[in-house]
Amino acid sequence: MKRLFSTARRDLVNEGAVGRYLKYAVGEILLVVIGILIALQINNWNENRLDRKKELEYLGSMISDLQADARSIDWAVQGNTHLISELNELLSLLSQPSEDSAYQRDVFIRQLVYTYWYLTTEFSELTMSQLKSSADLRLIRDPDVRNAMLNYEQGLDRCRLLYSMLEGYWHVLEARQKRVFNLGLGKPLYEHIEENYLTILEPLEAMESLVPEGQYLLDDDLKMLALFYNDLLFYRTTMSNVVLFLKQQKQLAASLEQLIRDKYHIMRDSR
Repeated sequence: MKRLFSTARRDLVNEGAVGRYLKYAVGEILLVVIGILIALQINNWNENRLDRKKELEYLGSMISDLQADARSIDWAVQGNTHLISELNELLSLLSQPSEDSAYQRDVFIRQLVYTYWYLTTEFSELTMSQLKSSADLRLIRDPDVRNAMLNYEQGLDRCRLLYSMLEGYWHVLEARQKRVFNLGLGKPLYEHIEENYLTILEPLEAMESLVPEGQYLLDDDLKMLALFYNDLLFYRTTMSNVVLFLKQQKQLAASLEQLIRDKYHIMRDSR
């Protein structure tokens, strides 16, 4: 083709047909420009196709993260709700302190089991981390979906903050326990729970035999139980807030998943 244009230009110049030469020159330039535009269009189309493919891959991964979060939240909410119920029972007992040995044994065992630990939630943040670290968040074209994803991430931050507060109150409660209770009597029970901390969700009766008889309080002054009550109340209240926020986060997960499916016409797996 290049050879053809060169020959045509030479012939036209030799014949003195300047006007015709200019037409050929302009035509040649137009063809080059059109070729470049077509190549750019094809390149843009291909890049857009790859971006849309990557966008759908990210959204599919985000849906998987949301479903995993929902399962983890359900597990944590169920377990912590059980613990909150038992902590309420313990608070009720502490509100009416007694020197009775059976009463103090009941309080001792309950505080060992139900303040041992709480259930945490591992959030799946791989997709959002990839989107932000690679600056690919721009690939999420729909602004409603993009904003909902960012809002969901902020919700995760709030849940983590509450868990951090809960751990802080747990440490305060732990320090108080060491000043109120003769924790040495709880060693066999602690060792039993350490083998599987989910034991704290099992019936209390199965663990009572692991605690020997003895002096359960370090001080006969029942006012110490009142101080333990105050610390336990803050701990229980914060755990209740954790559960509340986890439930809200699960609702955000369900809403975000549905929004993604609606906006991008992604069907649910029929399996």
